[in-house]
Amino acid sequence: MKKVIMLLSLLLTLTLVHAEEKILQADFRHRPPEMVVTGEQISGPLKDIIEQAADKIGYKIKWRKAPFIRSLKGLKGGSVDLLPRTVRNEAREKFITYLGPIGYQKKDILFLVRKGRQDLINHYQDLYGIKIAVKRGTAYFKRFDQDNGLEKQVHMDDGNMVRMFQRDRFDTMAVLDREALEDALHRHNITDYAYANYKYIQRNGNYYGMPKKYAGSRIFNQLNKSLLNMVISGEITHIYKQYGIRPPLQDKEK
Repeated sequence: MKKVIMLLSLLLTLTLVHAEEKILQADFRHRPPEMVVTGEQISGPLKDIIEQAADKIGYKIKWRKAPFIRSLKGLKGGSVDLLPRTVRNEAREKFITYLGPIGYQKKDILFLVRKGRQDLINHYQDLYGIKIAVKRGTAYFKRFDQDNGLEKQVHMDDGNMVRMFQRDRFDTMAVLDREALEDALHRHNITDYAYANYKYIQRNGNYYGMPKKYAGSRIFNQLNKSLLNMVISGEITHIYKQYGIRPPLQDKEK
């Protein structure tokens, strides 16, 4: 009887501990070098940073691998609590509140072309009349995103885009994440590429997205403060350097 009571007591304790555990649901995608998926393993500074920030306020992160467009829908519907590397724009601000930024990074928009065709696009106007591959859900820059005069072909992911590039299904591909795109090109053994002379120069804040329902909430304020304290203390820079990656700048104007 005593063993039964002890077992019930242990089960009750474990149940209470589990009930008190604070969990945030977060999505993860392959965006090297900051987010890397290798089989079932996920890693990178953006994972470590938000896990440490959450731990400081008593929360744990539960990760799910998902394509970006599904994650955006999750943020909009409230089933996803956190999404690393969420570019800020007017359309998304209707349903996303932003943590950070943890810094600023040069994220020029490039246009991938075949080798020897760099002069296909020398100015923005040269984008008219050619077929442009874009990735579904990606925010490039305002003029480009809202320009209905451009012939854009929407693709699901980098893998699909590079396969279509290999088959000459479009003239150029708009590129936000150069490292991730070149990783996909390498995996498909594609080397016959270059970047057009024209590029859109910009600097983006590195944010974590949360559903709009969290705006002004206690968890949002605590987690945002935790992240910004990590910026001030140098923890963000330290984590990036541990991965051998250049840390984001803290001054937007640099």
